Parts: sequence; structure tokens; C-alpha cells
Amino acid sequence: MRWNGRSFTTLAVIVILLSFMGTAFAGSAHQAAARSIVVFQKGFVDQTEKDNIIKKAGLKKVKDLEMINAVVVEQEGGSGSLTEGQGGVLRVENDAVIQLQGNLKGHPKKGFDEVLPWGVDRIDADNVWDSNHDMDVDGRRWAGSGVRVALLDTGVDMKHPDLRKNIKKGYNVVDPQKPPYDGLGHGTHVAGTLAAVDNRTGVLGVAPEALIYPVKVMDDEGYGTISGVIEALEWCIENNMQVVNMSFGTNEDIQSLHDAITEAYKSGLVLVAAAGNDGPGDDTVEYPARYSEVIAVSATDNTDTLTEWSSSGPEVEIAAPGADILSTFLDGGYIAGYGTSMAAPHVSGTAALIISSGIRDKDNDGLINREVREALRRSATDLGDPGQDSLYGYGLLNAEGAVGLPGH
Repeated sequence: MRWNGRSFTTLAVIVILLSFMGTAFAGSAHQAAARSIVVFQKGFVDQTEKDNIIKKAGLKKVKDLEMINAVVVEQEGGSGSLTEGQGGVLRVENDAVIQLQGNLKGHPKKGFDEVLPWGVDRIDADNVWDSNHDMDVDGRRWAGSGVRVALLDTGVDMKHPDLRKNIKKGYNVVDPQKPPYDGLGHGTHVAGTLAAVDNRTGVLGVAPEALIYPVKVMDDEGYGTISGVIEALEWCIENNMQVVNMSFGTNEDIQSLHDAITEAYKSGLVLVAAAGNDGPGDDTVEYPARYSEVIAVSATDNTDTLTEWSSSGPEVEIAAPGADILSTFLDGGYIAGYGTSMAAPHVSGTAALIISSGIRDKDNDGLINREVREALRRSATDLGDPGQDSLYGYGLLNAEGAVGLPGH
């Protein structure tokens, strides 16, 4: 581990705060029209019948979710409803709101020589691709080269000098007619931690050669829905993504989301999510991190201590740096971030490193997400109580160890 890099110019401190932690979204203007997810029994009705059932119930169809055989609907004029068992309806669920799990603080910085953020350094990601410690990427294979990572977030500043080389065409769930551009900054910050490039300026990410596919599931005010996440996961499967980063959460357990997560996992995707910022306790991990198919990530500070705001619980699988994380921001800037939102991309980037280094498909089924998960667990640096615990999971993320395991 090391603290080297080229010095950067400190700008005058003008504090701005973009707070995403603990925000209450219920009742917002974004949810003025009550939306529901209507799931139909498979093979019971065809698409035309679904549309007719929705129409006869006095509901407005918003979109189809073919992945789970469902339709998103909203009430028109406050009337209309469907119940389970009616016309082949399996269940009706709330299209719950998701919230970001990160907090950006400080005045954006510009114009400094390349530095290695403390989190990337702490997990020893740089030791994977910078063997002589000269702040240059030695080999593309070991830096996540070619690995496709979907970033489900607020989009990305696709013109940022530290990101544009690795950004690929993604998808905008919020407005499919527009590119997934980030108007808030959260997704751009997450992207930088995951894969900021080696370009002699700004910061270096965990996997500087990984390919980032921004999938915008949150609007520019930080609002998103469960149905949007399901649509995004369907896109990820159809477009052969390998890793999915989800730095958001909800306290609502929606079966439709779990069904989509299960399908994504079965397809071979490595699913990583922020555990949440609901603070200490025995049972504070949010969804989708709470699901067994997802790697739930808690957040540590620079003393390897769980932060006071990080969620915890038996679902936590691994811990990663999440406090005072310097990363990319809008308009070519850089800013510090706090939250399990910032911890998750350390794990997603490490997953890209593991895949690019040639992990072996032990089950010979063409899917390696289980092997990636095993490598992360086996290599983690144990913290807290011996073995897996509710604060740190299997321990602190160790990128060098995960890549260096014999035979993975």
C-alpha cells in the first residue's frame, strides 16, 4: 500500500452539499400518479389479453416488463384497480421508489496531477496493474480490459476526461430517447472509482481499463423506481453485461425485483449493491443488497472501521472504503463522496479485475459469477469478529489477493 501521486492544487473551500442519504421520497411529485407492477401468470394470457385486462380495469399502461411477465400501470383519475387472481393476475405490487446511497461534499476540484485515491490504494488494486509503482498501468489484461460493467445510477458525464475513453453506449430508462447523461453527479462519481483511466490527470479507478455502460435508472433529482431497475436488468442480460453496480436501495421487499435479480444472477451477472446508509443495527441492509444473489457492500473509513452510517446485518458480504472518496464529478471536476454508494464500485471494479485476469470456470457452465464471488470472499482481510460477521461480512476487500489466488 502507498500514498503516492502527483500533487494537486487545493481550491478555496466553498462547501456545497448534494445529500442523497436518508432522503424521504414518498409522496413526491415524481410519484403523483400511483404506479403498480401487475404480474401475470406465465402462459395464462398473451400480450393482447394483458392489455385488455389493464384497460378494462381502468388503468393506464406505462410499459411492459417482459422479464417477469408484468405490466407497469398507473391509475387514471384516481380510479381503477386489479387484484390477485383476477384475469390471470398473479400479484399486484407497489412500484416502490429507490434512493441513492451516497453523499457528495465539498467544492469540486479541477486541474491537478493524477493521484491514487486512498480507497483504491487501501484495497491494493493498483498492485494488480502497476507492478513497478510508477502510477502507470502496466498491462491491459490485468486492469479490467474488455470487461463490461453496467452502472445502474443517475447516468455518467460521458465527456469527463477521466471517463470518456472507457464509456460505452448505455441506456436511459428514464427517457429512452436520450443518452444516459448525468445531471446530478452521483453516477459520475461512482464511475470514477470503478474505472477512471490512466491519463496523467485526476484520479485512477480500481479497474482503469474496464468498459463502463451507464444505465440511467435515476432522474436528475435522484428519483428512480423498482420497475426502472427491472427494465435495466433486462437490458443488462440482453446486452451481455458481466458486472452490475447498484449504488441505491429501498426498504421495501418487492417480489418482482427479487425475481428480476434472480434471473440476472442465473444469466451469470456479478451483482453488486450498496448495503445502505441506515446506520448500525442487526438488520439494516436494504434491497437489492439484501437478496442472497447480490454482493452486499458495507462501508469503512481510512482506519478500517465501519462508518457510523453504514448499514449492517447478516447479508453483508464484504466491506470496502466508502468515506472521503475522491472521484470524478460533473464538468470535468472531482469531489469527495461518502456512503455505501462509494464502497460498492470498489467491489465492482475488483470483480472486473478478477474476470480480466482469466478466472477459471470451475463448473464448466459458461458462468463465472459464483467463482468471482468466491474469490472476493476467500481473499478478504478479516475484520471485526473472526469469520463472517454482520459489520464487515467476510472482511475488507482485497483486490490483489482476489486476483492472485492460485487457480482463482
